[in-house]
Amino acid sequence: MEKCKSVLCPRIQARLEKEKEKDANCDVMPLSDTHFNVRYFLDQLTVDLNARVCSCRKWNMLGVPCCRAIACIFFVNKEVEAFVDDCHKLNTFFKAYAGSILPCEGDRYCPRVPCNLDPPPIKIGLGKPRKNRIKHPKENPKKPGCLLRSGIEMTCNICRTKGHNKRSCPNKGSYVPIEPALKRPRGRPRNDVAASQPIHDS
Repeated sequence: MEKCKSVLCPRIQARLEKEKEKDANCDVMPLSDTHFNVRYFLDQLTVDLNARVCSCRKWNMLGVPCCRAIACIFFVNKEVEAFVDDCHKLNTFFKAYAGSILPCEGDRYCPRVPCNLDPPPIKIGLGKPRKNRIKHPKENPKKPGCLLRSGIEMTCNICRTKGHNKRSCPNKGSYVPIEPALKRPRGRPRNDVAASQPIHDS
């Protein structure tokens, strides 16, 4: 930073130069010595040099004049760097880092303080403490820890229809269950089974 020759910090100066390049697109219409109406493409904004305020609020938040404010500053033949906030200047930077931070010793060399640290006191609330847990609204009162089967649609094991179970099935006595198909044996056939099959000569 000591090698920097500008009034502002290098990054702020680079930001200001980018805003100066957009200055040519601004059309300034003076309302007074400090108030201006600026047209920037399709936007129309107002700038107050005394209050350092622009309608885009970029100057207010960053402390660096926007391209509309720079056009007004050039219109009154003044330097743009003078309208930058003091926190971005080199003098403020040197003042902030003028002091030095003393080195710190490690934990090994810190002085020992004879102080017994106790845990914070336990705060007991008013009233009788709760013993029973908060139950779920759909928990079965007869079987604690189990939920009710309300809302679950039952399926009959006999006729495989929904809406009832096998106790109340209307086809309980007359229904003949369908036998499942035989499963195909897995693996290679045994030698005795292969020998019993006839061999066709080609």
